[in-house]
Amino acid sequence: MKFDLEKYRQPEVEEIDWPATRANFKVFLVAYRRAREKVGQPPAPKVTQSFMLVPPSTTNPRSGEAERMLIRREEDLEEFNELHELFMDGYAAINTVNPERSERRKKIFFLRYLQGLLVEEISERLFIGRDLISQESKKAIQQFCNELELTVMKSETKKSK
Repeated sequence: MKFDLEKYRQPEVEEIDWPATRANFKVFLVAYRRAREKVGQPPAPKVTQSFMLVPPSTTNPRSGEAERMLIRREEDLEEFNELHELFMDGYAAINTVNPERSERRKKIFFLRYLQGLLVEEISERLFIGRDLISQESKKAIQQFCNELELTVMKSETKKSK
């Protein structure tokens, strides 16, 4: 077969160690937010109305800073660029065959995990049910974590015990 299905297969929901995967996801998000703030960016990236990422502008260092601060800023920018690249990869992996559903899933992911809205608030804002928001949230985390290799499988957890 020319197309390697295993390379693109998403694990089944039951195969995932969700507490460990969510812990990895949280570690990544905290590091990403911290890196954004270090370079003067808001904690969450900007998005268009259709929830496409807007490229950040980090090329304007403050004038008059000491050389030490500029060196530190360069290190911070390097970390930010690395984490932002990973975030963009993970965010791009959130999709379905249906473009409208993909956009909805990205909206839910962004509102819930980057803006910190509760399921009820998202439900009111997007006019969709809480159960669907929970399902889409879980699928979005799964796709994001799979892309960044943050997913922990139950079989891996059992082996390490």
